[in-house]
Amino acid sequence: MAIPPQSQPSGQRYCMTCGALLEPQARFCMACGAAVDSTNLPPIDPALASGPPQVPNYLVQAILVTIFCCLPLGIVAIVFSAQVNGKLASGDYTGAVSSSNTAKTLCWISFGVGLVVLLIYIASCAIGFAGL
Repeated sequence: MAIPPQSQPSGQRYCMTCGALLEPQARFCMACGAAVDSTNLPPIDPALASGPPQVPNYLVQAILVTIFCCLPLGIVAIVFSAQVNGKLASGDYTGAVSSSNTAKTLCWISFGVGLVVLLIYIASCAIGFAGL
């Protein structure tokens, strides 16, 4: 007798000894009494085996823009960055993604503000030295 494949698209399992259809949570085959081992289980989806996808927290970027660019926006970016890991740990994946995106946006805005302030400072220094 030919043994059917281990798993079908519907998730059905078959006994490796006699080929009988197994119950979803069966530990033994009802037809032959053989123990159902892990080889009879459907394959695990690799995306689910490693846990939820990682969400970047942008904490380093938030600290750097706080120091070098724009203090008020950088502090808010640090707060949102610190929320990401806590939300992931509590199982709130969508909240973690939202906090991560907010932190990233605040980092870029802070960087832009710092860059504009630096360019204005350089321009004012150049104008001041040209007037002497």
